[in-house]
Formats: sequence, C-alpha cells, structure tokens
Amino acid sequence: MSKGKNNQEIAGTLYITPGTVRVHVHSILQKLEVRDRTQAVLAAIQQHLV
Repeated sequence: MSKGKNNQEIAGTLYITPGTVRVHVHSILQKLEVRDRTQAVLAAIQQHLV
C-alpha cells in the first residue's frame, strides 16, 4: 500500500487473490484505527512500520 499499489497489483505481487488483499487491508485499517489506505500509510510511517 505504501507504494500506491491497488489490491489487484498487490495480489499479483504476493500471488494471492484480490479478495484476500481486501481482507488484509481491512484488518490493517482496523488495527491502526484509521479510515482509509492513505491514513494507514501515514500511520505506518509515523510508527516506523515501513
């Protein structure tokens, strides 16, 4: 997500389905307590996760 890839692109890179990516993205958003992908990336950078 931090590289601006969409679910389809992430799925291709990781050899998983886009639906699986969607589930993982949703989980990440919940764990970081953010509303969207942009906020998730910002939170991850601030917390030195990426």
